[in-house]
Amino acid sequence: MKYKFAANIQTILSKFEKKTMASDNLSFFTQRNHPQWAVVDVKAAIEQAVKNAQNTLNTQQSICQAKLPESQLLTFGDANWISMAITNLVVNAIEHSPTTATIKLVAQKVEQTIEINVSDQGPGVSPGVEYKIFKPFYTTRPGATGLGLANVRTVMEKHGGGIRVGNHHQGGAIFTLILQSIQRQKAA
Repeated sequence: MKYKFAANIQTILSKFEKKTMASDNLSFFTQRNHPQWAVVDVKAAIEQAVKNAQNTLNTQQSICQAKLPESQLLTFGDANWISMAITNLVVNAIEHSPTTATIKLVAQKVEQTIEINVSDQGPGVSPGVEYKIFKPFYTTRPGATGLGLANVRTVMEKHGGGIRVGNHHQGGAIFTLILQSIQRQKAA
């Protein structure tokens, strides 16, 4: 186990030649800052996440189809953290899908929550690893850090939300982020 940890650290350190998603994930994982609480426009966080993932989308010649409701989606939390969590899921979906894949991102209000679904066209999640994939340094891809999904889980826990993972009936994995919804009160 000691040697595997050292190999993981070596992989992570090799990513620091330039600022990357891997270096952002390591920084987030090790710093453990506190969220900057405010009302968050979830649709804006999703749009920022898609922009953040654009280089990876371009490299893989993939596209991200985002389906957002017209109504507001508001939560209380840290906009940067929520955007980072969504970015991690989109990048993860791209990296597990074939070239020219379509990543689907759907957000909707479900009762008192907001659900954000990210689905890919990859092989799906293997049975028995549904919980392992959220542990730090767990990865199935050579050269990956294994911190992206661990950070997503941390963000959701800090926000009193959750994350579900499963396989889509049409193939590929589907990750669902769950956040508490709030309503803006109109002034009288």
